[in-house]
Amino acid sequence: MSTLEPAPGKGPIFILGAMGSGTTLLRLVLDSHDNVAIPPETGFMRAYKAHRFVPFKWTGRNWAKRLGWSEEEFDAELSRLYDRLFMRYVEAHGKQRWGEKTPFHIWHVDAMARLFPDSVFVAIVRHPGGSMASNMNRWRFGLTRAASHFDRYTREMLRQAARFPDRTVLLRYEELLLQPEPLLRELLDWLGEPWSERVLEHHVVQADRGGKEVVEGHNRVSDPLDVTRIDRWKRTIDATMREALERRLGRLPEFLGYSMQDPAVLDPLNDRGSLLTSGREIKRRFKAYGELGLNVRGPVPWYEQLYHPRDFTLQAVETLPRERDGGGRRNLVRRLGRPVVRALPEPVRRRFGGLQRQMAVEDRARRL
Repeated sequence: MSTLEPAPGKGPIFILGAMGSGTTLLRLVLDSHDNVAIPPETGFMRAYKAHRFVPFKWTGRNWAKRLGWSEEEFDAELSRLYDRLFMRYVEAHGKQRWGEKTPFHIWHVDAMARLFPDSVFVAIVRHPGGSMASNMNRWRFGLTRAASHFDRYTREMLRQAARFPDRTVLLRYEELLLQPEPLLRELLDWLGEPWSERVLEHHVVQADRGGKEVVEGHNRVSDPLDVTRIDRWKRTIDATMREALERRLGRLPEFLGYSMQDPAVLDPLNDRGSLLTSGREIKRRFKAYGELGLNVRGPVPWYEQLYHPRDFTLQAVETLPRERDGGGRRNLVRRLGRPVVRALPEPVRRRFGGLQRQMAVEDRARRL
C-alpha cells in the first residue's frame, strides 16, 4: 500500500459529509486526539454570509467596500476573527489545532478554502441506505427527502473534493468501523499529526470530560465504534425501497464502491490499496461515470444563499398556542417518570428515548 503525500497545510480541519454519514462520529474521534479540538457544529459560515451581505437589506452587499475595505482585506479580517473564536476553544482544551463539522458547510467549501488557505478537508461517506435510514429514523424524513439529501450533498462533496484535490481526502464510514486503526493512522499521517491511541478510545475520552452525553444528531459520546451499525439500515430500507433508490441515485452508489443489495460490498476507490482516497483520485473517477455529471454544481439550498430582499422575503408563521393544562400534565408525567426511566437497562433507555422523540415530532405536527 502506498500512502498519500501529506496535506499541503496544517490549518483548520473541516469535516464534510451529508447528515447521517458519520460526521459526528468522525468529529468525536479526531477531537479525542491530543492536538486537535473540534467542537460541536457551529454553522459559522452562515454568519460569514451575513457578514458579507447584510441579510434583507437592499444595499447590504457592499457595505464594507463603502468603508474602504477590499474583498481580500475584509476576508482577511473575518479569517482572523473566526480563527480567534475557535482558538479560544482550542486553548481551553490544551490543544493546538482546531476543526469544524457542520453538514451544510458542504455548500461553503469555496469560501472556507479562501478564508483559510492552509485548511484541509476530510470527507466521509456512508452507504446510501445507511445514511438515509439514519435520517429517516432520527428526523422522521420520508424516503424521498432522505434520498434527495444524500444525493445533493454527496454530489457537491465529490465535486468540491475534485476542485481541491490536494487538500481533500475521502474515507468511508464502514471502513472507519471495520479498520479503525489502519484508517486513522493514514489519516493522521496525512494531517501531519502524530499517532495517538486516544482516537481509538474516543468513547472513553469524551465520556471522561463530563460534558453532554448526547450531542448533535442524537449521538451519544460514550458509544464505542460498533460494526453492527454497518448493515442496520436493511431494517428500514426494504427491497421495494432499494429498487426506488437505485432508480433515483443511478450509479452514484457504485461510484462510491457500494452495492444497493449487499452492505458488505466495499469496492476499492483507488489502486493503492489505501483506505483514504484523494480528491485527485476522485476526479479521475469522474470520467468513467460521466452520466452522473459530478463536475456540475447542483442547486444551492435556499438557506445557503445570500439573502437579497429581491429574492427572499420574511413571512411570519402562525402557530396554535399550547394548551396550558395539557402541557402541564405532560410535564408532570415527564417529571414523575424520570426516576423510573433512569433505572431501566441502557438498551431499554435508548429505545424509550427514541419513542419519546418520535412522539414529540408527532405532537408538534398535530399542533401545526
